Amino acid sequence: MTELKIDQVARIFPARQGHAPTRALEPIDLDVGNNDFVTILGPSGCGKSTLLRIIAGLDRPTSGRVILDGQEVTGPGADRGMVFQSYTLFPWLTVRENIAFGLRERGVSEADREKIADGFIQRVGLSGFENHWPKQLSGGMQQRTAIARALANDPKILLLDEPFGALDNQTRVLMQEMLLGIWERDQKTVLFVTHDIEEAIFLGSRVIVMSARPGRIKAEIAVDLPHPRSYKIKTTPEFVSLKERLVEEIRAEALKVAVHA
Repeated sequence: MTELKIDQVARIFPARQGHAPTRALEPIDLDVGNNDFVTILGPSGCGKSTLLRIIAGLDRPTSGRVILDGQEVTGPGADRGMVFQSYTLFPWLTVRENIAFGLRERGVSEADREKIADGFIQRVGLSGFENHWPKQLSGGMQQRTAIARALANDPKILLLDEPFGALDNQTRVLMQEMLLGIWERDQKTVLFVTHDIEEAIFLGSRVIVMSARPGRIKAEIAVDLPHPRSYKIKTTPEFVSLKERLVEEIRAEALKVAVHA
């Protein structure tokens, strides 16, 4: 049972010459249960990505701690899979080799690596592109590969930092449906950072709304929409009502950013 506990996590970046320290995150408490899909929404600069990087072990909190299955997070680990907005594939490795990279580092046999990688290639719709280089892939295909690479290691929790933000709208919708389909089948614990309100509702079982910097949790909204979900659910009264509520929450925080800009 994967359980994540964020306990009074705060982050202050040290002062640079001529500037005061930057308070990125106020103390945050958040519990994420097994198989939960939590989307994190907030205005630019509110600390969403900073929080995700702390959970991933890529940054350290100034105070507080992150606990995953009873163990404090002190650095990166195979128990957390991370997918970034920017394309982070190794350009010298093929699609199959990129997906199998973490397995190779863990000492998994070549036969098992190929079997696992090929399974994820099929699941994310990349059959026929196994031996392509990243430069030969579209942005959507590169992110499919990155998601497959993260999932191939069977992490306890999947962390995604605006992974579809650079994609065109049509590709983005298809990627949302793909990721949600994987979660509905595998019930993996997921934290997903986004600027997109519709995306946050469509994917999440809970939406966490963060305030303008310094970031804190302003609201936590349950998404009681049935599964399996398709894009058609975005036109239902329940979806529209949730969207209207979140638009108001985010607008209030965006206005604070504009006033202090």
